[in-house]
Amino acid sequence: MRPYEEALQQLLSDVGTLSAGEVCETTIVESIGRVLAEDIVSPMNVPPKDNSAMDGYALKMQEPSEDETWLVTATRLAGDASEITVNSGDAVRIMTGAEVPDGADTVIMQEEIERDGDLIKVVGQHKLGENIRRAGNDIAQGKTIIAKGTCLDASHLGLLASVGVAKVRVYRKPVVALLSTGDELTEPGTPLEAGAIYNSNRYFLFPMLQRLGCEIIDFGTIKDDREAISNAFTDASRQADFVITTGGVSVGDADYVKEVLDELGSIDFWKVAIKPGKPFACGSLSKNQDENAGYLFGLPGNPVSAIVTFMLLARPALQQFSGQAVEGLSMLPARLSASVKKRPGRMDFQRANYSMSDEGELIVVPFNSQSSGVLSSIAESNCFIVLERDSGNVAEGSRVSILPFRQWL
Repeated sequence: MRPYEEALQQLLSDVGTLSAGEVCETTIVESIGRVLAEDIVSPMNVPPKDNSAMDGYALKMQEPSEDETWLVTATRLAGDASEITVNSGDAVRIMTGAEVPDGADTVIMQEEIERDGDLIKVVGQHKLGENIRRAGNDIAQGKTIIAKGTCLDASHLGLLASVGVAKVRVYRKPVVALLSTGDELTEPGTPLEAGAIYNSNRYFLFPMLQRLGCEIIDFGTIKDDREAISNAFTDASRQADFVITTGGVSVGDADYVKEVLDELGSIDFWKVAIKPGKPFACGSLSKNQDENAGYLFGLPGNPVSAIVTFMLLARPALQQFSGQAVEGLSMLPARLSASVKKRPGRMDFQRANYSMSDEGELIVVPFNSQSSGVLSSIAESNCFIVLERDSGNVAEGSRVSILPFRQWL
């Protein structure tokens, strides 16, 4: 069995990344979930000019009025670009977001002003320059605001719009062929016959692949027939960058995925030293390394094992291929609320829920069943308790590492 870290590094090395030529230009509205193929450098300052952070009065505090009153000479609204100059003793009524007029060095919020007709008096002590948002305070012209390899979300689109960028260059979407194997699998909405089970795996893989920005080709369910699986793999590999299967990777009499992969192409590795998810097959679907053929991830059939191997192995490989930077597992320290059982030998990812205690410490509660067939252990949990390969049982109250995972679902 390959240790998890070694298996992941080999996957990342084998999968590689999309080339610089596989990019296209798209509008920012259509770029959500896409991966940037270039750095975005701001062509302007944000805000472009000094502007008011408050509704109030702009005045020249550095040259105070002799009688401590200022004459209101004009009003400036947001979007007003008319020429206004503030002289000593003058004040301009100003609204939030409006450009600070020439000559003004401070904005006093209206709640701290006493006004009598066109005369105002400042109440209390104030600092020079307060309530002014300086030009470029948010974004400076020439600054890289979004780095190449970033998967764009809603905040990035707003940021692009704020500097006037309407189109960006992004990598093309990875194409993934998704299929399941198993005579026992039945689609939801169909009567369940004796010995059959509903195919749940495809229904969590679809949205996770969509969240990764993949284009999905649905190959449905393939019966446990060696020739049918071989034909499906051959067809899928011609259309997709990746082929993702669930089921058929263990050592049962009808588990043909590993055999067909070895026949059509090459197996990089088969077993990973993790629990759940030991039987994980991967490799190229062509023996000719120069041929443009799909790369296969053979996930286990048990739903929790399929989710864990997808999250920990397939997901980072797909991210890298799409042009994103792959980061390590972002784990947090937490204290166990109950003891957990573990045998040394495999890295263990036990389902659990974490929350913050009144004392500000993360407390993690293990799910009551760690069976790889209990899908509710994923649906009702928000993290994995990560136990290293050589670890044994862990006592209640011990400090452990946890890996939040809801963001991937």
